[in-house]
Order: sequence, then C-alpha cells, then structure tokens
Amino acid sequence: MDYQKRIEKVRDVLDKKDIPAVIIKCPSNIFYLTGLLEIEGVLVIDRKGTTLFVPSLYYQETVDLLPLNIENVVYKKSTLKTFLKRYKKVGFIGTDLTFSTYMSMSKEHKLVLLPDFLKKIRMVKETEEIVLIKKALEINRKVLKDIRAYIENGEEETVIAGRIHYLIRRYGGRREAFEPIVASGIASSYPHHKNRNIKIEKGSPVVVDAGVDYGGYKSDLTQTFLSGCPNRKFVDIYKVLTEVQKKVIEFIKVGMTGADIHIYAVSLLKKKGMDRYFIHGLGHGVGIDIHELPVLAPGSKDVIEDGCVFTIEPGIYVPGEGGIRLEDMVIM
Repeated sequence: MDYQKRIEKVRDVLDKKDIPAVIIKCPSNIFYLTGLLEIEGVLVIDRKGTTLFVPSLYYQETVDLLPLNIENVVYKKSTLKTFLKRYKKVGFIGTDLTFSTYMSMSKEHKLVLLPDFLKKIRMVKETEEIVLIKKALEINRKVLKDIRAYIENGEEETVIAGRIHYLIRRYGGRREAFEPIVASGIASSYPHHKNRNIKIEKGSPVVVDAGVDYGGYKSDLTQTFLSGCPNRKFVDIYKVLTEVQKKVIEFIKVGMTGADIHIYAVSLLKKKGMDRYFIHGLGHGVGIDIHELPVLAPGSKDVIEDGCVFTIEPGIYVPGEGGIRLEDMVIM
C-alpha cells in the first residue's frame, strides 16, 4: 500500500481549504493512512509532516509495526494541546470529535469543520485493497457453503452464528466483519434480526448475513436457505430476487449514481407487485468498514467509478410471515 501517496491526497485537501493541519481520530482512517490496524490515537497531518499520538498501551506496537516514516508520540491531552498551538487553525472531520472534546479543544484552538473527505478518497479502491477484499469474499463463500448443513440439521440460531465465527477463522479470516445475522421463520422478515436460542424449523426461510475481515478489509454476503419443504410463496420470492439481482448487476455501469441503480431495482420489483416489501437501500460500499461509499439508495448522488466495491442486496420482507434477502458484492 502506498500510504505516503494517500497522505499526499490529504495534503491536497488542506491546500484547497487553506488549512495548515488536520486531526484524524477514526481508527479506520488511521489504518488507511498508516497501515496500523485498530490503533486508537490522533493522527495530525500538516503540509510538511505527519505525527501520530498514541496512548502508551499502543506505543511499542506502533513503533514496531509502523510501515512509513511518521513521528510517533505517547498521547497525553496536554502534549496534543501544546503541539496544536503551532497552527493558526486546525481542520477536523465532524464524526471524529465528541461535542465535549470539541468544546474543550475549541477553547484553545481554532477548529475548522471539514466534510468527511476521506470517505470519498476511500470509495475508489486500489489494486492491493481489492486483492484483500477478494480474499475475504473467497472465505465468506466457503463459510456460507458449509453452514447449510447446520441449518438443515435444525441447530439454534446462536449455535449457527457461533459456527460462522469458527469457520471464518478456520478458513483464514482475521475475524468476522460484523456479528452474523441468522434469522429464521418470522424473524427472517426483520432485516437486522438479533440471533436467539431458537431452533431452525424445516420449511421456514433462514436468512444468513455474514461478513469476513481479511487483513483489515471486509466482505459482506447474505444467503437465504429454504430447507425441507418450503412454502411455495417463498420459493417464488426467491426466484424473483435472484432475477432482480442478476438484472441489476448487468445494468450497472460506470457513471451511474447510487440512486439510479436503486430506482432500477425498485422498478423491477414493482413489475412483480413486491416493491412495497422492499424496505431498505439496495446496497452500500464495502472496504475497511462494512458500510462505506458508494451508497445505493434513494437520493444518493454517489457516482460509480472503476475501483468501487459495493453490495447488491434486494430483499422482500412480508410482515408476520418471513423474508428473503440475497446479497452479493460487485467489484467495478
């Protein structure tokens, strides 16, 4: 990864905004800019240098693993405050600071709110990032293939979720990208169901949403299993969603917006009389975080570019009966 090149992109933003320095606290952004995974700290980038303030807990780890020439300082509030006094003003990304931290810092420093420009930069993946995402995807597919046997066995949702945790590591994943969702029966109509100690009933749809973290990069797939003798209604819905997903993926082109793609998917569902049961956005970007840009949803102006990585996840959720979601990833 060319971390120095990424830091220079941050400096380009500083030049355009006429801001001498920016503070970055989000661990995902620190990882993107330094290669240090899940390190808590404060990264300060100015037009000439880069300084990373870390708690003493992370200091030696940072010294040992830091892949580029960044000054490393043990973090103390007083140390950071003194350091920042060298700048007339300091930029920050709104989501990086709590209100109390902002109020405290603004007493001594002129803080300038910046849009989350790193989200835009991170939206287009580099070749090395795509290699890691593809590896996460490969592991993810193996896990979902293996999990079918446990569903057909009638295991509890929580047991299946635990098996997913294990299989991810068995196949080489660093960890799960998020807590797996195993939603059976009526609970399959809840898009973000919380796993319970209930056994899978044969004939009921079982939505399994799981993701893999490989080297700090994520994958996100959802498969719906129809075991036993499934209700004909859900078999038909499954076929419709399979067709919709396929047509949407064929439809996508560079230059489209997230809204264009979402609206097209809704139009396909509307022809089948199912659009009212589709209650969320069609997809989202995936990378270091499980939810990144581009967003595929109504009103999204995110423009699809080569190097974008995102999900396509149409779903139908029938209240009181159950639901089906099919999620795959697209790498442009």
